Amino acid sequence: MASSESNLLMNKLRLFTPIILAVLASCGAENSAENTQVDSISFSYAIDTVMIDAKDEFLFLNMDIYFSDYSAKERLLYNINPQSGRVEIIDLENNRLEKLVQYELEGPNGILEMAMTGLKKASNGDFFFMNYYLLNQLDSSDTKTASYRLTNEFLNGDELAENEEIDGMGQIASDGSYFSSFYGNYQEKGGLRGIAKITFSDSTLQLIPLDFWADMDKYTIKMDVGDGRAVSSPERKFLTLDDQNFIVSTTAKNSLWYYDAAMDSIFYKEYSSVLTQNEKVVNYPITASSQDSFDDANKQKNDQVVFGPLVKDENSGRFYRYSRERDDSENNYAYVLTIFDEELNQLHEEKMREGVTIPGYYFAAKTFVHDGMLYTFLNMEDELAFVRLKPKF
Repeated sequence: MASSESNLLMNKLRLFTPIILAVLASCGAENSAENTQVDSISFSYAIDTVMIDAKDEFLFLNMDIYFSDYSAKERLLYNINPQSGRVEIIDLENNRLEKLVQYELEGPNGILEMAMTGLKKASNGDFFFMNYYLLNQLDSSDTKTASYRLTNEFLNGDELAENEEIDGMGQIASDGSYFSSFYGNYQEKGGLRGIAKITFSDSTLQLIPLDFWADMDKYTIKMDVGDGRAVSSPERKFLTLDDQNFIVSTTAKNSLWYYDAAMDSIFYKEYSSVLTQNEKVVNYPITASSQDSFDDANKQKNDQVVFGPLVKDENSGRFYRYSRERDDSENNYAYVLTIFDEELNQLHEEKMREGVTIPGYYFAAKTFVHDGMLYTFLNMEDELAFVRLKPKF
């Protein structure tokens, strides 16, 4: 790999893809509405921490299991070591390592090309291994059945413009029917264009313009480090799949964009919280001249509200989201759980009890729903654990 390509990839891995865009534009009709609290449910919760018995194995926790995948059908967590190709299969019913599977990195059934960015265990039994420019599909016998390169030469349908590329750190539908991710010109400021969707059955590429990042650059803190180089701390963006549809949200605002595939339309929804701000306020320096001032400005920004990604419960259809905001409690932050129904109406928001901490540096760590409970990754002295929240309706 060339040095420039390697640096570009590492920057994307570090930031979980760059964050740069402009105002909402859909490929179909635009729709928007404010969605306020519909607090008509009785809600409580229990919370605990559960440890995973690793059976004397050293599980791969270096990337906070960001590349792992939870299979709702099998009720198993698949965690991959992207350097070795070893997959750790975690039994969440018994809270233990079930088995280890070593996949080939090279050869006819090899899963690696340049850099691994994740995996997906589809409900049909197939495994997908995501690399930055290539997806490899293996059947239940670990035989490679297909590869999908994320370029115009290998895809049908829509075409990427010159210098545009698809972010390989995307999402694969639970049934294994398609891959979706952000696309754009990542070397150009404001170069993110929207969402790319690749249907595996015919390798068809659909580009869905979503020009939603108009004012997000205002939150970015930048520092010139000399020699024409600069570092920055932008807000984050999230992509959540919902069957054939998708949801885009950000850390900065209490809102989302929903793409309805059947209607080929984007719907914009704003929400109102009584427990946190609804948007960050730029009352901190956006330029820094030293590492100390850069860190200081980031602390000021990070103490404001941070919205995490939406997480879907495949069984109930509900969505959950953790957010946080600085306060004067014993753990310095108020953590809030927001619950949405299948139509993404806000059902309820709940401030966690004082002393409860949801793991994660900036937003909630890797979170998924198992058996109706929210599991959030926790590294306990290099041992795999989860903070487990059980909603009671």
